[in-house]
Amino acid sequence: MPHDIVGHAIVSADGKIATADGAMPAELRNELDWQRFQTHLDRASSVVVGRPGHERNPNPGRKRLVVTSTVADLALDPADKHAHFWNPAGLSFDSALTALGIAEGTIAITGVFDLFHERFTAFDLAESNVVLIHDGPTLLQHGPSALGIGRLRPVPGQFRAARSRGQCHPHALAPPAG
Repeated sequence: MPHDIVGHAIVSADGKIATADGAMPAELRNELDWQRFQTHLDRASSVVVGRPGHERNPNPGRKRLVVTSTVADLALDPADKHAHFWNPAGLSFDSALTALGIAEGTIAITGVFDLFHERFTAFDLAESNVVLIHDGPTLLQHGPSALGIGRLRPVPGQFRAARSRGQCHPHALAPPAG
């Protein structure tokens, strides 16, 4: 199955993606990054998100695969006809995509990065240089190589307009050529 697996994240200056309770602080989000993020999600064949993210952020009608241990394998979210609960312990990722009829395209990954070890084909990462979150999960809980991000390299010329605002440094990462 030809899929691009693309991670999306914004991290604080100290490398955190959320507070200790799992919430993304409002000050970490800025409008330019948020709009770029939403555009990427709109273009994706499906968005993979953790259950807390699904519960905190209403789905605007995108196909969503919600990672949870509350189902045996794959089940429709009764409150959202575009979302399916998925338990990776009960069904492989590829089997879940097949069951949902997603044969190709980009799969956007938000917040559940450790499940896609060595599967990322790209990573859209924005780093804040002004926001600090002293406690909370980091993007790379086990280091870049554990998530497969370490093998990705910056894509030259990406996000020039976004860099001009001086508060965030966006990066597009992709596998090295060859």
